[in-house]
Amino acid sequence: MSSKNPAGTINKENLYLKEFGQSLKSLRIGYAQKSLRIFAYETDVPCATLSRIENGLRIPNIIILKRLAAGFDWTVEELIANIEKNIPEEIRTFDVL
Repeated sequence: MSSKNPAGTINKENLYLKEFGQSLKSLRIGYAQKSLRIFAYETDVPCATLSRIENGLRIPNIIILKRLAAGFDWTVEELIANIEKNIPEEIRTFDVL
């Protein structure tokens, strides 16, 4: 895929968002051992927002990422690194226009 293919890039970005959300959900359940509702409450992230992120329907902004990271007692960098451990390499890397 070429960086001149916006549709292909968008599809890969959507796939990344879906994998990102699934990985976040796995960490929330497996590492934090918290329900969506409890984790959302404790991190001051609206339940609907967290659900949309976990379902790949919303891109989290930096404030949300900071709040989620704090919920794991991690930095944003640690949060991203732990999330990306569960995302296949071919999905983690894509061309940015």
